Amino acid sequence: MNEKYTLQCLTTKDLVDDNYTLHYTDGALLRTIYHNDLTVNHGRNGMMKFHDWMPNYEISDLDVGTQTYQAEALGKAIGMSNLWVTFHGYWPEKNGLCPTGSFKDMEAVPTLIRLKEKNCEGLICASAGNTARAFAHFCGLYNVLIIIVVSHLHAKRLYVPDGHPTDSVKLIVLEDGDYYDAKVFSKKLAKHLDNWQMEGSVHNVARRDGIGSLILDAAFTIGAMPQHYFQGIGGGPGPIGVHEMAVRAIDGGFFDGPPPRQHVSQNLEHSPIHNAWQAKRDHLIKADFPDEEVTVYSDYLLNKSPAYGVKGGVHDILEQSNGQTYVVAKEAAMAAKELFEQTEGIDIMTPGGVAFASLIQALETGEINSDDCTVLNISGGGVERMKSEVKCSTITPWMTISKSAEVSGIIDLLD
Repeated sequence: MNEKYTLQCLTTKDLVDDNYTLHYTDGALLRTIYHNDLTVNHGRNGMMKFHDWMPNYEISDLDVGTQTYQAEALGKAIGMSNLWVTFHGYWPEKNGLCPTGSFKDMEAVPTLIRLKEKNCEGLICASAGNTARAFAHFCGLYNVLIIIVVSHLHAKRLYVPDGHPTDSVKLIVLEDGDYYDAKVFSKKLAKHLDNWQMEGSVHNVARRDGIGSLILDAAFTIGAMPQHYFQGIGGGPGPIGVHEMAVRAIDGGFFDGPPPRQHVSQNLEHSPIHNAWQAKRDHLIKADFPDEEVTVYSDYLLNKSPAYGVKGGVHDILEQSNGQTYVVAKEAAMAAKELFEQTEGIDIMTPGGVAFASLIQALETGEINSDDCTVLNISGGGVERMKSEVKCSTITPWMTISKSAEVSGIIDLLD
């Protein structure tokens, strides 16, 4: 088999073979180097039309991906003439292509294909909800073994349509702790499981390239690379993947540059990326984080270890794209979410409200112009409508334990 791609370390520039490789040198991201040009398969819906730039050989028969449309009514409501939405979720009238309601589906599909192609035994994933729901959904379909670790705060977000296969899904609920504790516990598990892989988050090129395909969908729909891209941010895989894919498309001669300016937004109460960027630092410090546990509007965006200072991470893509960061108060996010839902006729998740509020903020402050070609990423939507139209049930936990529990007993149960 001719190698379709190799990985490149962004620090050393060394080329690295992919064995579901997440790390090469300390911290630095790996980036996919594709050996062939992109041929868009216009006969497919979703991300598989861009399969040439996915780190997979198998082409999934699932139509999962982005729906891009010009939001004329929404733009008129805020005074913009060239506003576009990349929608990810359940929206039958617009042929929504993310069955679990978020763009995490676009990360899960290429990741699981990559896992199978590298002959790995199973996957380990920690999540605050959306990622876990996506991986549970598709691991069930592909019959891939997965251990999902979530906090008790987020267990109710793991649901699937009634009758959906979940035999391969092992859900561990931590009866104490939060998303950060779930990540710590999953890493402890990974150290004791041979040939199992951590899902990898921002270090997983399949996640970044999968989600990065949304900017290809947007640019080919618009007919040009947009000037601005807005997204609520937690850890950073989305904006990083979008920036990487935009640069790849420009370098490939498909569109004129520059890549879109990255506009990323966080909750007012927890905004380490914003704090570091506004202080003109290329790394995070303790003072960027709140002194104590806080309640935020969108806990999907609450990440205690975002990929800001890593080589190729959020700082770098903000710098390379002349980007900007924003903090959004709960009231502004709620108002933006309500405006979107009333205007567009579909519910959206809280990260979309934060992103839309930051776009309004940028428009009001002159950071963007009213006629600029702007993409608003709605990373999740249609969930409430889906639950009203499709009977769903939460996944039964495999076990409920403390975050301080020993992992040896869990390993024994897998044998």
